[in-house]
Amino acid sequence: MGYTNYWHQYINFTDDQWKQIKHEADYIDGIADTNLVDIEITDKHIIFNGNPGCETFLLEKNIPTELEYENQDPSFYFCKTRALTYDIYVWHMLVFVAGMINDTNKFSISRDA
Repeated sequence: MGYTNYWHQYINFTDDQWKQIKHEADYIDGIADTNLVDIEITDKHIIFNGNPGCETFLLEKNIPTELEYENQDPSFYFCKTRALTYDIYVWHMLVFVAGMINDTNKFSISRDA
């Protein structure tokens, strides 16, 4: 059975916003159980690799400009966490970003109920 977090990123993050987002990802990295998640933070993206068997969470500073397939919505992302403990790290990051941006026309989040 799946459990999925969804988000739409309609904007490129500014350097100041990205600095705040990276700081929050560093915080999560400091408290996260390393048996459940590996975190990579760069100037271009933040990646959470969920263990065991969850999908990778990817947050990019900039919206992709090249499509991977026809009719792709480059603003749409999702991450299946199977409602395992890994989910709290993904959801925390999404809630932080959504609260910081505070405009659903720029960044919106949802999840399976």
